[in-house]
Amino acid sequence: MKTKRLVVAVLMGTVLLGCPSPQVTKEKGVVAPVKRSVFSLQAEVLKVEGDLIQLRLMKPTAPKGEAKLAAALAQGVIETSYLLEGREVLLNQAPVKVARVAGDEAQVRSLSKTPLLFKAGDRVIFPLDKKVLAVKDFEVIVGRNKDAAKFVQEDVESLLVESGQFSIVERAKLGTLLDEIQLGQSGAIDPATAQKAGKFFGAEIILTGTLAASGDQWNINLRLVNTETGLVIAAIHKMGPLHELKAESFRESKNIDGGFESADPLEAGWVLGGVKGSFTGLEGHQRIYLDKKEAANGTNQSLAMAFKLGSQRTPQLQGYAIRAHFRNQIHRDLSGFTGVKFFAKGSNDFKLQLRFYITSKSEKEKEAVSWGWRVGFPVTKEWREIRIPFNSLMPGRGAAKGEKRKVFRAVDMKYVEWIDWLVHEGDVGKGAEGVIWLDEVSFY
Repeated sequence: MKTKRLVVAVLMGTVLLGCPSPQVTKEKGVVAPVKRSVFSLQAEVLKVEGDLIQLRLMKPTAPKGEAKLAAALAQGVIETSYLLEGREVLLNQAPVKVARVAGDEAQVRSLSKTPLLFKAGDRVIFPLDKKVLAVKDFEVIVGRNKDAAKFVQEDVESLLVESGQFSIVERAKLGTLLDEIQLGQSGAIDPATAQKAGKFFGAEIILTGTLAASGDQWNINLRLVNTETGLVIAAIHKMGPLHELKAESFRESKNIDGGFESADPLEAGWVLGGVKGSFTGLEGHQRIYLDKKEAANGTNQSLAMAFKLGSQRTPQLQGYAIRAHFRNQIHRDLSGFTGVKFFAKGSNDFKLQLRFYITSKSEKEKEAVSWGWRVGFPVTKEWREIRIPFNSLMPGRGAAKGEKRKVFRAVDMKYVEWIDWLVHEGDVGKGAEGVIWLDEVSFY
Protein backbone atom coordinates (compact mmCIF):
# COMPACT_ATOMS: atom_id res chain seq x y z
CA MET A 1 0.00 0.00 0.00
CA LYS A 2 2.88 2.41 0.71
CA THR A 3 4.11 1.92 -2.82
CA LYS A 4 0.73 2.71 -4.31
CA ARG A 5 0.29 5.82 -2.14
CA LEU A 6 3.47 7.27 -3.60
CA VAL A 7 2.03 7.79 -7.07
CA VAL A 8 -1.35 8.83 -5.71
CA ALA A 9 0.34 11.46 -3.53
CA VAL A 10 2.10 12.93 -6.56
CA LEU A 11 -1.20 13.38 -8.34
CA MET A 12 -2.72 15.29 -5.45
CA GLY A 13 -0.70 18.27 -6.72
CA THR A 14 -2.76 18.48 -9.92
CA VAL A 15 -5.68 20.90 -10.19
CA LEU A 16 -9.05 19.17 -10.34
CA LEU A 17 -11.67 20.81 -12.54
CA GLY A 18 -14.64 20.59 -10.22
CA CYS A 19 -15.45 16.94 -10.96
CA PRO A 20 -15.23 14.06 -8.53
CA SER A 21 -12.43 11.56 -9.17
CA PRO A 22 -13.65 8.48 -11.00
CA GLN A 23 -13.82 5.07 -9.36
CA VAL A 24 -10.73 3.37 -10.78
CA THR A 25 -10.66 -0.33 -11.50
CA LYS A 26 -8.95 -2.54 -14.08
CA GLU A 27 -11.52 -2.47 -16.83
CA LYS A 28 -12.08 -5.16 -19.43
CA GLY A 29 -11.34 -4.39 -23.04
CA VAL A 30 -10.43 -0.91 -24.25
CA VAL A 31 -12.09 1.69 -22.09
CA ALA A 32 -12.75 4.82 -24.08
CA PRO A 33 -11.30 8.03 -22.60
CA VAL A 34 -13.85 9.85 -20.49
CA LYS A 35 -15.48 12.89 -22.05
CA ARG A 36 -14.66 15.19 -19.14
CA SER A 37 -11.18 15.92 -17.90
CA VAL A 38 -9.98 13.85 -14.94
CA PHE A 39 -7.05 16.08 -14.07
CA SER A 40 -5.22 19.10 -15.43
CA LEU A 41 -1.68 20.19 -16.12
CA GLN A 42 -0.57 23.77 -15.51
CA ALA A 43 1.93 25.57 -17.73
CA GLU A 44 3.53 28.97 -18.21
CA VAL A 45 3.60 30.72 -21.58
CA LEU A 46 7.20 31.44 -22.59
CA LYS A 47 6.70 32.84 -26.08
CA VAL A 48 3.98 33.34 -28.71
CA GLU A 49 4.87 33.50 -32.41
CA GLY A 50 1.86 33.55 -34.70
CA ASP A 51 -0.09 30.38 -34.06
CA LEU A 52 2.79 28.73 -32.14
CA ILE A 53 2.92 28.85 -28.35
CA GLN A 54 6.03 27.87 -26.38
CA LEU A 55 5.23 26.58 -22.88
CA ARG A 56 7.01 25.48 -19.71
CA LEU A 57 5.08 22.58 -18.17
CA MET A 58 4.60 22.80 -14.41
CA LYS A 59 4.66 19.12 -13.57
CA PRO A 60 3.81 18.03 -10.03
CA THR A 61 6.87 17.44 -7.89
CA ALA A 62 7.44 13.85 -6.81
CA PRO A 63 7.66 13.31 -3.03
CA LYS A 64 11.14 13.34 -1.57
CA GLY A 65 12.70 10.18 -0.23
CA GLU A 66 13.67 6.85 -1.68
CA ALA A 67 10.92 5.60 -3.99
CA LYS A 68 10.21 1.94 -4.52
CA LEU A 69 11.10 0.81 -8.00
CA ALA A 70 7.58 0.12 -9.25
CA ALA A 71 6.37 3.54 -8.04
CA ALA A 72 9.36 5.31 -9.57
CA LEU A 73 8.74 3.56 -12.89
CA ALA A 74 5.04 4.44 -12.86
CA GLN A 75 5.86 8.05 -12.01
CA GLY A 76 8.26 8.15 -14.95
CA VAL A 77 5.52 6.94 -17.28
CA ILE A 78 3.10 9.56 -15.95
CA GLU A 79 5.54 12.48 -16.18
CA THR A 80 6.61 11.70 -19.74
CA SER A 81 3.13 11.22 -21.15
CA TYR A 82 1.16 14.23 -19.92
CA LEU A 83 1.24 15.62 -23.48
CA LEU A 84 1.72 13.52 -26.62
CA GLU A 85 3.03 14.94 -29.88
CA GLY A 86 0.45 14.97 -32.65
CA ARG A 87 -2.51 14.97 -30.27
CA GLU A 88 -5.22 17.61 -30.19
CA VAL A 89 -5.94 19.00 -26.73
CA LEU A 90 -7.42 22.11 -25.14
CA LEU A 91 -5.39 24.99 -23.75
CA ASN A 92 -7.63 27.10 -21.54
CA GLN A 93 -10.49 25.63 -23.61
CA ALA A 94 -8.85 26.76 -26.88
CA PRO A 95 -8.14 23.86 -29.31
CA VAL A 96 -4.43 23.27 -29.99
CA LYS A 97 -2.27 20.51 -31.44
CA VAL A 98 0.88 19.40 -29.64
CA ALA A 99 3.79 19.98 -32.03
CA ARG A 100 6.76 19.11 -29.80
CA VAL A 101 7.49 17.99 -26.24
CA ALA A 102 11.02 18.11 -24.80
CA GLY A 103 11.42 17.60 -21.07
CA ASP A 104 9.50 20.33 -19.26
CA GLU A 105 8.87 22.38 -22.37
CA ALA A 106 6.26 21.98 -25.07
CA GLN A 107 5.24 23.73 -28.28
CA VAL A 108 1.61 23.73 -29.38
CA ARG A 109 -0.07 25.09 -32.51
CA SER A 110 -3.42 26.83 -32.36
CA LEU A 111 -6.30 25.26 -34.27
CA SER A 112 -8.56 28.26 -33.72
CA LYS A 113 -9.38 30.71 -36.50
CA THR A 114 -9.52 33.60 -34.06
CA PRO A 115 -6.33 35.35 -32.90
CA LEU A 116 -4.68 34.03 -29.74
CA LEU A 117 -4.72 36.27 -26.71
CA PHE A 118 -1.92 34.52 -24.80
CA LYS A 119 1.27 36.40 -23.91
CA ALA A 120 4.55 35.52 -22.21
CA GLY A 121 4.14 34.99 -18.48
CA ASP A 122 0.51 33.83 -18.63
CA ARG A 123 -0.46 30.78 -16.56
CA VAL A 124 -2.57 28.34 -18.53
CA ILE A 125 -4.17 24.94 -18.00
CA PHE A 126 -4.40 21.80 -20.12
CA PRO A 127 -7.55 19.82 -19.19
CA LEU A 128 -6.47 16.23 -19.87
CA ASP A 129 -8.41 13.00 -20.31
CA LYS A 130 -7.44 9.42 -19.55
CA LYS A 131 -5.01 7.86 -21.99
CA VAL A 132 -5.41 4.33 -23.31
CA LEU A 133 -2.26 2.27 -22.83
CA ALA A 134 -1.35 -1.04 -24.51
CA VAL A 135 1.39 -2.94 -22.66
CA LYS A 136 3.70 -5.35 -24.44
CA ASP A 137 4.77 -8.05 -21.97
CA PHE A 138 7.96 -7.10 -20.13
CA GLU A 139 10.93 -9.45 -20.63
CA VAL A 140 13.86 -10.57 -18.48
CA ILE A 141 16.85 -10.41 -20.84
CA VAL A 142 19.50 -11.24 -18.21
CA GLY A 143 18.78 -13.50 -15.23
CA ARG A 144 16.99 -16.74 -14.42
CA ASN A 145 14.00 -15.25 -12.66
CA LYS A 146 11.73 -14.80 -15.67
CA ASP A 147 8.69 -14.15 -13.46
CA ALA A 148 10.28 -10.91 -12.24
CA ALA A 149 9.11 -9.23 -15.46
CA LYS A 150 5.52 -10.29 -14.87
CA PHE A 151 5.41 -8.98 -11.31
CA VAL A 152 7.05 -5.66 -12.19
CA GLN A 153 4.62 -5.22 -15.08
CA GLU A 154 1.61 -5.96 -12.88
CA ASP A 155 2.79 -3.51 -10.20
CA VAL A 156 3.39 -0.73 -12.72
CA GLU A 157 0.04 -1.33 -14.44
CA SER A 158 -1.82 -1.26 -11.11
CA LEU A 159 -0.20 2.04 -10.15
CA LEU A 160 -0.97 3.61 -13.52
CA VAL A 161 -4.62 2.57 -13.33
CA GLU A 162 -4.87 3.76 -9.73
CA SER A 163 -3.48 7.16 -10.75
CA GLY A 164 -6.73 7.77 -12.66
CA GLN A 165 -4.81 8.84 -15.78
CA PHE A 166 -4.78 5.58 -17.75
CA SER A 167 -7.02 2.85 -19.05
CA ILE A 168 -5.17 -0.39 -19.80
CA VAL A 169 -6.03 -2.54 -22.81
CA GLU A 170 -7.03 -5.99 -21.56
CA ARG A 171 -4.08 -8.31 -22.19
CA ALA A 172 -6.28 -11.07 -23.64
CA LYS A 173 -7.27 -8.73 -26.47
CA LEU A 174 -3.71 -7.92 -27.49
CA GLY A 175 -3.24 -11.18 -29.36
CA THR A 176 -0.01 -11.38 -31.33
CA LEU A 177 -0.05 -7.90 -32.82
CA LEU A 178 2.25 -6.42 -30.18
CA ASP A 179 4.73 -9.23 -30.84
CA GLU A 180 5.23 -7.71 -34.29
CA ILE A 181 6.46 -4.47 -32.77
CA GLN A 182 10.26 -4.48 -32.62
CA LEU A 183 12.17 -1.41 -31.50
CA GLY A 184 15.17 -0.59 -33.66
CA GLN A 185 18.49 0.88 -32.50
CA SER A 186 17.21 4.34 -33.40
CA GLY A 187 14.41 3.95 -30.88
CA ALA A 188 11.80 3.96 -33.63
CA ILE A 189 9.39 1.38 -34.90
CA ASP A 190 7.54 1.20 -38.17
CA PRO A 191 4.98 4.02 -37.83
CA ALA A 192 2.44 1.99 -39.82
CA THR A 193 2.73 -0.87 -37.33
CA ALA A 194 2.36 1.48 -34.37
CA GLN A 195 -0.61 3.23 -35.96
CA LYS A 196 -2.17 -0.13 -36.77
CA ALA A 197 -1.80 -1.18 -33.13
CA GLY A 198 -3.14 2.17 -31.95
CA LYS A 199 -6.15 2.00 -34.22
CA PHE A 200 -6.86 -1.65 -33.45
CA PHE A 201 -6.60 -1.27 -29.67
CA GLY A 202 -7.75 2.34 -29.44
CA ALA A 203 -4.41 2.95 -27.70
CA GLU A 204 -2.45 6.18 -27.69
CA ILE A 205 0.67 4.70 -26.09
CA ILE A 206 2.46 1.36 -26.24
CA LEU A 207 4.58 0.51 -23.19
CA THR A 208 7.46 -1.99 -23.40
CA GLY A 209 9.92 -3.06 -20.74
CA THR A 210 13.05 -5.16 -20.15
CA LEU A 211 14.77 -6.30 -16.94
CA ALA A 212 18.37 -7.36 -16.43
CA ALA A 213 19.66 -8.86 -13.18
CA SER A 214 23.04 -7.64 -11.93
CA GLY A 215 23.99 -9.23 -8.60
CA ASP A 216 21.20 -8.30 -6.19
CA GLN A 217 20.11 -5.39 -8.40
CA TRP A 218 17.69 -5.10 -11.29
CA ASN A 219 18.29 -2.81 -14.26
CA ILE A 220 14.85 -1.91 -15.62
CA ASN A 221 14.29 -0.07 -18.90
CA LEU A 222 10.86 1.07 -20.11
CA ARG A 223 9.99 2.64 -23.43
CA LEU A 224 6.86 4.55 -24.33
CA VAL A 225 5.84 4.57 -28.00
CA ASN A 226 3.48 7.21 -29.38
CA THR A 227 1.11 5.37 -31.72
CA GLU A 228 0.47 8.60 -33.65
CA THR A 229 4.11 9.00 -34.72
CA GLY A 230 5.55 5.52 -34.12
CA LEU A 231 8.43 7.10 -32.20
CA VAL A 232 9.67 6.46 -28.69
CA ILE A 233 8.57 9.41 -26.58
CA ALA A 234 10.46 8.36 -23.46
CA ALA A 235 13.07 5.89 -22.26
CA ILE A 236 12.88 5.34 -18.51
CA HIS A 237 15.71 3.62 -16.63
CA LYS A 238 15.68 2.66 -12.97
CA MET A 239 17.96 0.41 -10.95
CA GLY A 240 17.42 -1.04 -7.50
CA PRO A 241 17.63 -4.09 -5.24
CA LEU A 242 15.43 -7.12 -5.62
CA HIS A 243 13.55 -6.52 -2.36
CA GLU A 244 12.06 -3.32 -3.80
CA LEU A 245 10.20 -5.42 -6.34
CA LYS A 246 8.14 -7.41 -3.85
CA ALA A 247 10.72 -10.18 -3.62
CA GLU A 248 8.23 -12.42 -1.87
CA SER A 249 6.35 -12.58 -5.17
CA PHE A 250 9.37 -13.73 -7.16
CA ARG A 251 8.75 -17.42 -6.66
CA GLU A 252 8.37 -19.93 -9.40
CA SER A 253 4.87 -21.39 -9.23
CA LYS A 254 5.09 -23.43 -12.43
CA ASN A 255 6.23 -27.04 -12.52
CA ILE A 256 9.92 -27.81 -12.28
CA ASP A 257 11.90 -28.47 -15.47
CA GLY A 258 13.27 -31.89 -14.54
CA GLY A 259 13.37 -33.64 -17.90
CA PHE A 260 16.97 -32.57 -18.74
CA GLU A 261 16.22 -32.94 -22.46
CA SER A 262 16.59 -29.56 -24.13
CA ALA A 263 16.40 -26.69 -21.64
CA ASP A 264 19.52 -25.41 -19.93
CA PRO A 265 19.57 -27.05 -16.46
CA LEU A 266 21.19 -23.94 -15.00
CA GLU A 267 18.23 -21.86 -16.17
CA ALA A 268 15.93 -24.37 -14.47
CA GLY A 269 17.78 -23.89 -11.16
CA TRP A 270 19.92 -27.04 -11.09
CA VAL A 271 23.42 -26.66 -9.64
CA LEU A 272 26.11 -28.27 -11.78
CA GLY A 273 29.86 -28.68 -11.27
CA GLY A 274 32.20 -30.12 -8.69
CA VAL A 275 32.95 -29.75 -4.97
CA LYS A 276 35.94 -31.05 -3.04
CA GLY A 277 35.98 -31.27 0.75
CA SER A 278 33.42 -28.89 2.27
CA PHE A 279 30.15 -30.72 3.05
CA THR A 280 31.41 -33.92 1.38
CA GLY A 281 34.04 -34.28 4.15
CA LEU A 282 37.83 -34.51 4.14
CA GLU A 283 39.00 -36.24 0.96
CA GLY A 284 35.39 -36.28 -0.22
CA HIS A 285 34.04 -34.84 -3.44
CA GLN A 286 31.01 -34.65 -5.73
CA ARG A 287 30.41 -33.74 -9.39
CA ILE A 288 27.02 -32.96 -10.94
CA TYR A 289 26.74 -33.31 -14.72
CA LEU A 290 24.43 -34.29 -17.58
CA ASP A 291 24.82 -37.94 -18.58
CA LYS A 292 23.79 -38.84 -22.13
CA LYS A 293 24.33 -42.57 -21.55
CA GLU A 294 21.73 -42.96 -18.80
CA ALA A 295 18.10 -41.85 -18.89
CA ALA A 296 14.70 -43.03 -17.66
CA ASN A 297 11.74 -43.89 -19.88
CA GLY A 298 13.67 -43.76 -23.12
CA THR A 299 14.69 -40.11 -22.77
CA ASN A 300 18.06 -38.85 -24.00
CA GLN A 301 19.89 -37.86 -20.83
CA SER A 302 19.64 -37.49 -17.07
CA LEU A 303 21.28 -35.56 -14.24
CA ALA A 304 24.12 -37.52 -12.61
CA MET A 305 26.10 -37.15 -9.39
CA ALA A 306 29.46 -38.91 -8.99
CA PHE A 307 30.43 -38.72 -5.33
CA LYS A 308 32.66 -39.95 -2.55
CA LEU A 309 31.97 -39.22 1.12
CA GLY A 310 35.01 -38.36 3.20
CA SER A 311 35.87 -40.15 6.42
CA GLN A 312 35.88 -37.01 8.60
CA ARG A 313 34.10 -33.65 8.70
CA THR A 314 35.91 -30.58 7.44
CA PRO A 315 36.94 -28.08 10.17
CA GLN A 316 34.42 -25.49 8.94
CA LEU A 317 31.45 -27.92 9.07
CA GLN A 318 32.00 -29.82 12.30
CA GLY A 319 28.35 -29.60 13.27
CA TYR A 320 27.01 -30.94 9.98
CA ALA A 321 26.69 -34.42 8.53
CA ILE A 322 28.92 -35.52 5.67
CA ARG A 323 26.80 -35.65 2.52
CA ALA A 324 26.61 -35.18 -1.23
CA HIS A 325 23.58 -33.76 -2.97
CA PHE A 326 21.70 -32.67 -6.06
CA ARG A 327 20.28 -29.16 -5.55
CA ASN A 328 17.63 -27.09 -7.28
CA GLN A 329 17.97 -23.56 -5.95
CA ILE A 330 15.08 -21.62 -7.50
CA HIS A 331 12.76 -20.07 -4.91
CA ARG A 332 9.39 -21.73 -5.38
CA ASP A 333 5.77 -21.49 -4.35
CA LEU A 334 4.59 -25.10 -4.39
CA SER A 335 1.28 -24.49 -2.64
CA GLY A 336 -0.54 -25.49 -5.84
CA PHE A 337 0.98 -29.01 -5.80
CA THR A 338 0.56 -31.98 -3.47
CA GLY A 339 3.82 -33.88 -3.98
CA VAL A 340 6.94 -34.57 -6.01
CA LYS A 341 7.81 -37.53 -8.22
CA PHE A 342 11.03 -38.54 -9.97
CA PHE A 343 13.02 -41.46 -11.29
CA ALA A 344 16.29 -42.45 -9.62
CA LYS A 345 19.00 -45.05 -10.20
CA GLY A 346 22.35 -45.87 -8.56
CA SER A 347 25.59 -47.55 -9.57
CA ASN A 348 25.05 -49.57 -6.37
CA ASP A 349 22.17 -49.85 -3.93
CA PHE A 350 22.00 -46.58 -1.96
CA LYS A 351 19.55 -44.65 0.15
CA LEU A 352 18.62 -41.13 -0.84
CA GLN A 353 16.98 -38.42 1.28
CA LEU A 354 14.83 -35.54 0.06
CA ARG A 355 14.88 -32.16 1.82
CA PHE A 356 12.88 -28.99 1.20
CA TYR A 357 14.34 -25.89 2.85
CA ILE A 358 11.45 -23.61 3.72
CA THR A 359 11.14 -20.21 5.40
CA SER A 360 8.25 -18.66 7.25
CA LYS A 361 6.71 -15.61 5.62
CA SER A 362 7.26 -13.84 8.95
CA GLU A 363 10.35 -11.62 8.73
CA LYS A 364 11.20 -12.56 12.33
CA GLU A 365 11.32 -16.24 11.42
CA LYS A 366 13.47 -16.05 8.32
CA GLU A 367 15.70 -19.01 9.18
CA ALA A 368 15.47 -21.79 6.62
CA VAL A 369 14.14 -24.98 8.15
CA SER A 370 14.56 -28.42 6.62
CA TRP A 371 11.42 -30.41 5.89
CA GLY A 372 12.01 -33.74 4.31
CA TRP A 373 11.74 -37.45 3.89
CA ARG A 374 14.48 -38.11 6.41
CA VAL A 375 14.34 -41.90 6.31
CA GLY A 376 16.35 -42.65 3.17
CA PHE A 377 14.38 -44.32 0.38
CA PRO A 378 16.12 -47.04 -1.62
CA VAL A 379 17.84 -46.33 -4.92
CA THR A 380 18.70 -49.48 -6.87
CA LYS A 381 20.65 -50.40 -9.99
CA GLU A 382 17.45 -50.15 -12.01
CA TRP A 383 15.42 -47.02 -12.70
CA ARG A 384 12.44 -46.75 -10.39
CA GLU A 385 9.83 -44.05 -9.89
CA ILE A 386 9.55 -42.49 -6.43
CA ARG A 387 6.58 -40.41 -5.27
CA ILE A 388 6.61 -38.34 -2.08
CA PRO A 389 3.49 -36.43 -0.98
CA PHE A 390 4.20 -33.13 0.73
CA ASN A 391 2.01 -34.02 3.69
CA SER A 392 4.43 -36.83 4.54
CA LEU A 393 7.37 -34.44 5.04
CA MET A 394 8.67 -34.04 8.58
CA PRO A 395 10.44 -31.02 10.12
CA GLY A 396 14.18 -31.30 10.63
CA ARG A 397 16.95 -29.02 11.85
CA GLY A 398 15.73 -25.74 13.37
CA ALA A 399 12.06 -26.67 13.70
CA ALA A 400 12.18 -27.67 17.37
CA LYS A 401 13.81 -24.53 18.81
CA GLY A 402 11.38 -22.88 21.19
CA GLU A 403 8.69 -20.85 19.51
CA LYS A 404 9.93 -21.69 16.02
CA ARG A 405 8.24 -25.05 16.36
CA LYS A 406 4.86 -23.34 16.49
CA VAL A 407 5.60 -21.38 13.31
CA PHE A 408 6.50 -24.56 11.44
CA ARG A 409 3.92 -26.84 12.98
CA ALA A 410 2.66 -27.71 9.49
CA VAL A 411 4.58 -27.71 6.24
CA ASP A 412 3.86 -24.60 4.14
CA MET A 413 5.08 -25.15 0.59
CA LYS A 414 4.58 -21.51 -0.38
CA TYR A 415 8.09 -20.43 0.64
CA VAL A 416 10.49 -23.10 -0.64
CA GLU A 417 14.04 -21.72 -0.81
CA TRP A 418 15.76 -24.75 -2.36
CA ILE A 419 15.42 -28.54 -2.71
CA ASP A 420 18.10 -31.18 -2.05
CA TRP A 421 18.35 -34.88 -2.91
CA LEU A 422 21.01 -36.12 -0.43
CA VAL A 423 23.34 -39.05 0.01
CA HIS A 424 23.79 -38.92 3.80
CA GLU A 425 26.50 -40.53 5.93
CA GLY A 426 23.81 -41.86 8.26
CA ASP A 427 22.32 -43.91 5.42
CA VAL A 428 25.32 -45.04 3.36
CA GLY A 429 28.24 -44.62 5.80
CA LYS A 430 31.43 -42.60 5.56
CA GLY A 431 33.65 -43.43 2.63
CA ALA A 432 30.76 -44.49 0.38
CA GLU A 433 31.17 -43.66 -3.28
CA GLY A 434 29.41 -44.20 -6.58
CA VAL A 435 27.04 -42.53 -9.02
CA ILE A 436 23.35 -41.65 -8.65
CA TRP A 437 21.15 -40.56 -11.55
CA LEU A 438 18.02 -38.40 -11.39
CA ASP A 439 15.46 -37.94 -14.18
CA GLU A 440 11.87 -36.93 -14.97
CA VAL A 441 11.48 -34.76 -11.87
CA SER A 442 8.10 -33.07 -11.56
CA PHE A 443 5.51 -31.88 -9.03
CA TYR A 444 1.99 -33.26 -9.01
